[in-house]
Amino acid sequence: MSTRGSASNLVDFFVAGNSKSGTSALHRFLTTHPHICMSALKEPNVFATDFCHEADVGAFTRKTLKQYHDLFRCSPDARLRGESSACYLYSEEAAKNIHAYNPDARIVAIFREPVDFLFSYHLEMLTNPVSEGEVEKDFHRALQLERERKQGKSVPDGCLVPALLHYSERVKYAEHLERFYSYFDRDQVIVFIYEDFKRDNARVYKELLQFLGVDDRFLPPAFDTYNKSKKLRSKWAQHFVHDLSHGEGALSPVRAAIKSITPEPLRRSALQFAYRHLVFKPKPAVDPNLEQQLKSKFLPHVRAFGRLIGRDMVNEWGYEAFASHQPSDSPATV
Repeated sequence: MSTRGSASNLVDFFVAGNSKSGTSALHRFLTTHPHICMSALKEPNVFATDFCHEADVGAFTRKTLKQYHDLFRCSPDARLRGESSACYLYSEEAAKNIHAYNPDARIVAIFREPVDFLFSYHLEMLTNPVSEGEVEKDFHRALQLERERKQGKSVPDGCLVPALLHYSERVKYAEHLERFYSYFDRDQVIVFIYEDFKRDNARVYKELLQFLGVDDRFLPPAFDTYNKSKKLRSKWAQHFVHDLSHGEGALSPVRAAIKSITPEPLRRSALQFAYRHLVFKPKPAVDPNLEQQLKSKFLPHVRAFGRLIGRDMVNEWGYEAFASHQPSDSPATV
C-alpha cells in the first residue's frame, strides 16, 4: 500500500491504544466534536501491516489508501481527521508506517495497569471471532500457551493473527512507546493513564483537545469509560444474537418479520437485554495469587515505563511491595 495521500485528506492524529484502556470512549468522545472527523470505522488497523492479511475477513483485512480515506465522512467544519486502532501500539511496523504516511501526525496513547489490562484483554479475545481471537477460557492457561504459540503450536484453528495471543508482548509498554518516540518528536506524542481517565474523563478529554489544537470548551453529551470488560457466557448465543440483529444467514427472514412489527426502541432494548443476560456476564475477578505472581513478573516493565514518562508508576499501580526485593533489571516473562 502506498502510504502517501494528498495534503488535503491526510489523517492528522492516531489514537494508538492500548487495548481495553479507554480507546473506544476516546474515539466516541472525539466523534462528537464539531471540528474533528473520526473514521466511520473504529480500528481500521491499516498501518499495522505485520498483522494485516489478504483474507477478506475480520478487522485485519488489508485496505488500499483509497479505501482507508473513504472511511472519513467529514463535515465542512472539520479541521482534523483522526482514527483509533489500538493495535498500532504493539505493532512493530505501525509507527514507521504512520510516519511514512504523515510525519506531522500526532499520536495518542493510553496505558492501563498491566495485570488488569491483560485480564480484560484476554476476555476481549474470547469474544472476538476465531480469526482474531482466543479459545482458551482459563486466563492462566492462556498465558502459559504463549511459548508454544510463538512456535506455531496450540494456535486456535482459523486464527489469522496469532501475534494477538502473545500476551507478554502486550505489557511491554516502554518498548511500544519507544517505537513511536523513535519516529516522532516527543511533542507529537501524548500519553495518558487509564486510571486517570476513569477518575476524570472531562479533564483528560480537555487535555487531549488542547494537545490537538481544537476548541477545548466543547463537551460530549455524556462521559463514561465505555466498552467495559465482560465475560462471554455463550459463544453460540453470541453468534445467534449477532446474526439476528444483523439479519444474516437463515435468520434474515426472522429479523425482517420482527422489524416489521416491532418499534426500533423496543428492538434495541431487547437486543441489549439479550447481550447482557444471554451472551455476556459481568467481568470476574482475577485470581489474587495469580495477580501477585504477574505483578512480580511485570515489575521491570512498569519501572521502565515509569522512567520513560517521568511518573512513579510502580507506586501508582501498586507494585511497590515487589520493588524492594527485586533487582531493577530483573527479566520479566509471563
